[in-house]
Amino acid sequence: MHPQQSKLLNYCHARGIHVQAYSPLGTPGVKESDEPVLLDDPLLTELSTSKNITVAQLCLAWALQRGTSVVAKSASPIRQAENIQAATYHNSDNNMIPFLTDDRMKRISQWDRHYRFFRPEDWCGSMAYAVFD
Repeated sequence: MHPQQSKLLNYCHARGIHVQAYSPLGTPGVKESDEPVLLDDPLLTELSTSKNITVAQLCLAWALQRGTSVVAKSASPIRQAENIQAATYHNSDNNMIPFLTDDRMKRISQWDRHYRFFRPEDWCGSMAYAVFD
């Protein structure tokens, strides 16, 4: 789910519908040369660097902490392990704790580049479906 889809997320949560964030890291391998790369975004890079995590971990943690499940693909065992760490952050007492602070969650939620990083309507043509903006 893109940050700008908060209305859709709220709609689903209010009705007990669980939301899955499909392709939460964008689609860097299937993009036009002039399209932005989510994992290179300056704000996300700043927030991840200050926490000493990858941008991918930041994005996955944000999606999980807002109550969505994620489907992230990686062929790299190192990246797979990093992705799992975004969901399994523990403190010294081995208790699960939020990976991101409320401030970081809010900054990401307010982030909007006016661009959809994953656009199935481009691939579906006349079979495209409506999504809330």
